[in-house]
Amino acid sequence: MENLNIKSEFVLEKFKFDQKFIIPPAKNMNADSVINVYESMRDFFPKYQENNQDIILAPRLENILDNFEALLLDAFGVLNVGSSLVPGINKTLEKARQKNITLLVVTNGASSSSFKKRDQLASLGLEFSNDEIISSREIAEIFLSLNQPKGPLGVLGNICNNFNIPNLRCFELEQDLDMFDEMNSFILLGTLQWDTVWQEILFNSLKANPRPLFVANPDLVAPHEKKFSMEPAYYVSHLLKNGIHLPFWLGKPFPTIFELAINRLNELSGRNIPLSRIGMVGDTLHTDILGANSYGLKSILMTKYGLFKNTNVGSIIKKTKISPDYIVEAP
Repeated sequence: MENLNIKSEFVLEKFKFDQKFIIPPAKNMNADSVINVYESMRDFFPKYQENNQDIILAPRLENILDNFEALLLDAFGVLNVGSSLVPGINKTLEKARQKNITLLVVTNGASSSSFKKRDQLASLGLEFSNDEIISSREIAEIFLSLNQPKGPLGVLGNICNNFNIPNLRCFELEQDLDMFDEMNSFILLGTLQWDTVWQEILFNSLKANPRPLFVANPDLVAPHEKKFSMEPAYYVSHLLKNGIHLPFWLGKPFPTIFELAINRLNELSGRNIPLSRIGMVGDTLHTDILGANSYGLKSILMTKYGLFKNTNVGSIIKKTKISPDYIVEAP
């Protein structure tokens, strides 16, 4: 994993939102506002050469399985919506396995371990092995192990086992608010229990003393049955708009998670799978699709259950110029 050794020095960079841009309150967030916020943060997203080829449309993922030797699967909006299984996904994944397609879940969920995600999916009827799930939490652990900031590291949003990096002092800040200003850097894993108090404490601490903020989940929202939950990038966008230095992102669409995923696919399959035969299945243009496009994978946007449910996807693609290779409605 030495290729994940990207930065040994954490240089803080400036980033500013358009002053006219407004981040909606959480209760007003919908697909359009999510796209607007992502677009305002676009400057530090990976770049890619736009594909001028026509998008291939198919009613279901199962209709295009023969085009792939491996599939990377987003979780929310592809496998599940909140606590419900996406209808038809189990059947399609069974067909994929019958065709010897290697499967790997690649999720930006970082508040808990990949093992817990495996158990959550198993409770819904989806069986994956420990090696068939990669979370951005793992990326954070690997990256910080290879690129250690000066300790101590303040850990925020952890709801699983302790977040430990060898030879680095890590402090669970929820357990001791007084430790904030003593931290030399922070990592934000999740925001399930986040509130305005936490937001204000983090903002004030970073404003008074700028330090690295590692963000293990670049998602703005996650789709549930009747609402969106606000994820770490939503709260970090407020920090950015108010002058806090640029954070370090450690999930989709950024390349480290895709590098680990490709290495894992090759280990699972026992061969080097061409990037053109690997499909990233996701529900979000700015994380799943942009990430796949920038890494050279084939991108597959699923529209029925995730961020773009009941929206005009064509107009959003035209606005963002993020074009998937395939669009499918459902599994």
